[in-house]
Amino acid sequence: MSEAVPAPRAENPDDGEVLPYPRDGGNEGPIVVANEFVDVVVRRVETRNGVRLEIWSPRHNTCVRFDAVALDCLSYQEPEFITSLLARKPGP
Repeated sequence: MSEAVPAPRAENPDDGEVLPYPRDGGNEGPIVVANEFVDVVVRRVETRNGVRLEIWSPRHNTCVRFDAVALDCLSYQEPEFITSLLARKPGP
């Protein structure tokens, strides 16, 4: 009988909490994130250049795809940077 390989883990640098993450890539279906102001559809897509995270806004009919490097970059931004992005209004 072979021993189970432990799932990879990531440590949150802010509080040291160790979080397991799925080895199999997780669910294949889209995820809808919504509140009273907006809804977005997030999904993992395969492109000829590798895996991307696609974020689509049905209300604005806009879509963006991020690779792992771009997502990593977002993970270490200061909250003020995100606030400045929220201040921008989408235009035609």
